[in-house]
Amino acid sequence: MAGSADISRSILLQLPLNPSAPLESTGNVPLAGATLAAAASLPPSSLVDQDDADTLGDRELLNLLLQKDPALVAFTLYMWNAERSAWLARALKNEKPDIVTVGGGPEVSRDNDWLIREGGFDLLVAGEGEGAAAEVLDPAGAAAISRETGGFLQTDATDFPPGFYPNPWLEGYLDPSGRSVLLETVRGCAAGCVYCSYRRSHPHPRIMEAKEVIGLLRTFAENGTDEVVFLDPTFNARPDLAHLLKGMSGLGIEFFGEMRGDLIGPEIASMIMDAGFRSVEIGLQSCNRNSLELAGRPGDPMMVLEGAMNLKRAGVTPVIDIMLGLPGDTPGDAVRTAMMLRDRDLHHDLQVFHISILPGTALRGRCGCGAMDRPPYYMFDPPLMGGFAPAREEIADIAGYDLDLAARPILFEDWPATVTLDLDEGPAPAVAIPSFRQSSLRISSNDLWEKRHRLIECVRTRREADPFCVLDLILMPCRSFPLDLVEMIRTLDTPLDYSGRTARALGREGDLRVAILVRDASGFDPHWIVSAAVECTVAVDAGHPSMMPNSMWSKGVCVRLPGEDWDMAELASLVPSIHQVYFTERSMEEKWSAALDL
Repeated sequence: MAGSADISRSILLQLPLNPSAPLESTGNVPLAGATLAAAASLPPSSLVDQDDADTLGDRELLNLLLQKDPALVAFTLYMWNAERSAWLARALKNEKPDIVTVGGGPEVSRDNDWLIREGGFDLLVAGEGEGAAAEVLDPAGAAAISRETGGFLQTDATDFPPGFYPNPWLEGYLDPSGRSVLLETVRGCAAGCVYCSYRRSHPHPRIMEAKEVIGLLRTFAENGTDEVVFLDPTFNARPDLAHLLKGMSGLGIEFFGEMRGDLIGPEIASMIMDAGFRSVEIGLQSCNRNSLELAGRPGDPMMVLEGAMNLKRAGVTPVIDIMLGLPGDTPGDAVRTAMMLRDRDLHHDLQVFHISILPGTALRGRCGCGAMDRPPYYMFDPPLMGGFAPAREEIADIAGYDLDLAARPILFEDWPATVTLDLDEGPAPAVAIPSFRQSSLRISSNDLWEKRHRLIECVRTRREADPFCVLDLILMPCRSFPLDLVEMIRTLDTPLDYSGRTARALGREGDLRVAILVRDASGFDPHWIVSAAVECTVAVDAGHPSMMPNSMWSKGVCVRLPGEDWDMAELASLVPSIHQVYFTERSMEEKWSAALDL
């Protein structure tokens, strides 16, 4: 029964996506948990501190939760965090069998077999949660519902619009000052996209009135909000769009949202610019009309492109999505779509996705047997492992940049989760293994190959300690070694979750990332250094970029620079690629990461 004393011992947690770089922003805003906590009148302290959620490793998160002695822990489950959340839920129940674990979010669906089989959650909740929050976040209530439903609750359809329940940004659950605020002003989508699970829970649009939205945005502006990201499935599909855009103008906030390109004429594009939008996401997906029809989103892609052009002419950057593997689409169609964007000079801000056969979607029923049964739910054959992989590379060539951020290892000093081990000094004393979302293990030796078995055992121990976290293995050799060692180490990286499987599918390193740091290049054959750079990230310590031979720059060898007084713009002009520069000092890495837009 809701309202029991134990509800004060309920905790909500949202885990982040694993990072590409240690100083990369996670973008992990626990809006769902905060919204439910506000709806259930839980205190703001019921949310796990977001710095802890974003930085701590598996073991340390488990210890933190146990120290809080909760009666209930609720997890927000997305494709990128569901398996780690399920692992943590099981670990909690192993340590504290009487704890109640609840999972909700987009991953919860009756056809998500792996999640239901996982057994870490006493109660899985599908659908909108605000109306049921007071019961499912109460330990006694959640336990009773679990017994009655067999552990799976599908909430009833609702008709309340956004804004009906307390706003967590204004009620002290989330801080709107100086940060990006996520805001939902429309819930529901009338579109019939076969690959989207949103419509499953939200089939009918419910709209917050423009007057209310404008008042809310003014309050955010008064609280120092820099940016508002609209979570509406289609921001510009609302009937009162013109009124809303006029009211947004002059608030001093930058806005971002997803819009339908075919609804953007020249006048609306100018109003979007005046309202404060500097970029807008456009879901083009493909220029193959038949494929779009089969995907449940019929329309004229030429009109979408024209809408994107109208935005560009008005001074708004269109960020355009291409989806690979839509029904009826071919790799050639995907490349032609990218070429059409290039012909219109719209190729500078592309997002290219492989289609995921998500639980709860119409597409899952059609071809789920041909897809991964766990995140990221990619198709096995043909699209991802077949022709769409090279097509994606061709699209990157058309765009003129890599479509994915390369992993950036921890090469600067004073990272709290760095452990250095010299294999020549004999067995290391037993020390506690730090537990962080991303950590680094630096291993040096006069002969890494000779000591490879001990090296591999050290890496295996570290990976098993925090299996869902990122480990940067930094090899610091005193002399060259057979590069077969790099591949031997990589065999230890068995993908356990979204980040690992996605990386493997795209031909990238997963949660175990190998790099080589050459501290004194004079003792190495330059040809070996260049060969090593083909296998993994290789950085050479040097006092200045000019000390690196052009032959190394051209082969992707990186430099690690000392000191804290580098001028960012000048340094960028001295190197062929800003991605080939690392630093010994964290302060410089922070500035450089900002320049890289991490």
